[in-house]
Amino acid sequence: MRTLGLGLVLVGFVFCCVSSKDVYVFQDIDECEFIREDLSDMVYTVKLVFNQKLLCSYDSRLGKYVGYDELGIRSAEHFNNQSWKMKQRKEELETICRANARLYIKSEKRKVPPVVSVRSNSKARYGQLTTLECHAYDFYPQAINITWLLDGSEVTGDVVSTELMDNGDWSYQMHSYLELVLHRGVSVSCRVEHSALEEPLVCLWDSTSLDTRIIKLAVGCSLFFIGLVVTLSAAYWHYKKQHRGFTSLALH
Repeated sequence: MRTLGLGLVLVGFVFCCVSSKDVYVFQDIDECEFIREDLSDMVYTVKLVFNQKLLCSYDSRLGKYVGYDELGIRSAEHFNNQSWKMKQRKEELETICRANARLYIKSEKRKVPPVVSVRSNSKARYGQLTTLECHAYDFYPQAINITWLLDGSEVTGDVVSTELMDNGDWSYQMHSYLELVLHRGVSVSCRVEHSALEEPLVCLWDSTSLDTRIIKLAVGCSLFFIGLVVTLSAAYWHYKKQHRGFTSLALH
């Protein structure tokens, strides 16, 4: 178990022994506590716990182990007489506590703004129910807020967002989806709020692809009707020409 919070680094090891009748649990819990950012007040403790009972503990302020019952006292005396163990505990104040605390403090100051994109699915059509997607990538810290705006007003319904996803490299990603009926001329945008941004980032959904599709359809239909008119006109002219020829032969 390993957790990290402001003022506390906790590292624990749990060993379980199972017999035919009972379960024995031994825990080695290392704690690093601090308040000051320079870590000058860092306190390192090691607690040995058997079946939820504290046997003995090491405190860096005392520089030794202290026992709390007969077994714990014997264990503390044994550990205190091991020069290599006492030297190791003193070194761990730096290698475990201060090293991890410095990483934590550094990470708290680090801020990376999200990379945001908004897109529609391939089946998007005006007048039809469709889904728009807002993607926020590679941001830190993890706190982020994603909302949708319809003509500048926040949309409260038909919105689904994923859980925050850890990229595994001290960055995160999150995705939000809006289901709606698209109408031409109505603006849809995704608003992202994050501590690395001086102000909320608003990304407008680009309807160019749908507008271009409509223009192409309109141009295609126009060309079809023009072609049809030309074809019918040519056919009519050809018919009239042949009809005039037959009329002339009949007169002769």
